[in-house]
Amino acid sequence: MSKELMAALAVGVSLAAAPLAAKELKLAHFMSPQHPMDQHVMSPLAEAINEATGGELTIRVYPAGELGAGPGQQYRRAVTGIADIAFSLPQYTPAQFKRSVLLHVPGLFESPEQATEVIYREIDALDEDFSQVELLAFWTNNPSMLFTRNRPVRSLEDVEGLKIRVPDPVSAAIVESWGGVPVSLPATETYNAMSTGVVDAVMIGASAIGSYNLQEVTSYATLNTPGALSTFSLIMNRDSWNGLSEEEQALIREHTGPDLSMRAATAFREAGERGLTMLEEAGVEFITLDDDTLAEFEEAMEEPLNDFLRAEGEAGGFDGIALVDRFRTDG
Repeated sequence: MSKELMAALAVGVSLAAAPLAAKELKLAHFMSPQHPMDQHVMSPLAEAINEATGGELTIRVYPAGELGAGPGQQYRRAVTGIADIAFSLPQYTPAQFKRSVLLHVPGLFESPEQATEVIYREIDALDEDFSQVELLAFWTNNPSMLFTRNRPVRSLEDVEGLKIRVPDPVSAAIVESWGGVPVSLPATETYNAMSTGVVDAVMIGASAIGSYNLQEVTSYATLNTPGALSTFSLIMNRDSWNGLSEEEQALIREHTGPDLSMRAATAFREAGERGLTMLEEAGVEFITLDDDTLAEFEEAMEEPLNDFLRAEGEAGGFDGIALVDRFRTDG
């Protein structure tokens, strides 16, 4: 046997004996590593997969926009494969998530856990929204509150003319019905917008208080203005998903889905409770609308909200009101 043939055989044996290269999935999000979603969802998911596979399939978390800044681009990062997995907020890309954003209706759900449970019972109603990606998890946060700096909101008249940061198109329609001026901004910009006067008020869930230090720029918090919960999802690039073995896909499913979603919802609720404590410690005045005042808010928004749901549904080729009704419960 020639030396050349022996060398070739040796290389072949070496390659055959070598283990397959480990697969690494890139998970992108825009929050800091201290955010509840990183600490209770992203990092624990990565640790669970890494441990279960002995490092053969790993997830590496890229927080704080390391794979690209801007929460509004999260969906695109997953679709294009810049990230294998991305933390996406449907309200930031409403043109794609025509159905999901309609779930941001005040009073539809009472808590993040209840909302997440109900949504998963009807999750097939949202299939079209996720047609270009693999949906791994879907959950909500706390109902939105109204944070103001210079003017307390104790009545519907107090909203007149206020520039209010809104999280989604549904909330924008509601603020307009109250006489306010909706300003669409990502949550990451709420602190600066309040401190510089770009907005007079912020509509957001209590879980955002600690994440964005809103206690430093808030004087008044109206706790029970009709506010919706925001929705969140963990989505995966379709090619990346199809590139996994059946065993790897099953493992990802085991560690995501309703169970991970419910843990994320609980993390948001607990972060909201901590946030309210931070407001109290900062001396922020809490305001609770009485029943008659709350009814005025609800009456003012009822017809414009239904008009909005009809119009959005018609534009998307479905019945917007019927879709929302699928998710209604008696509490």
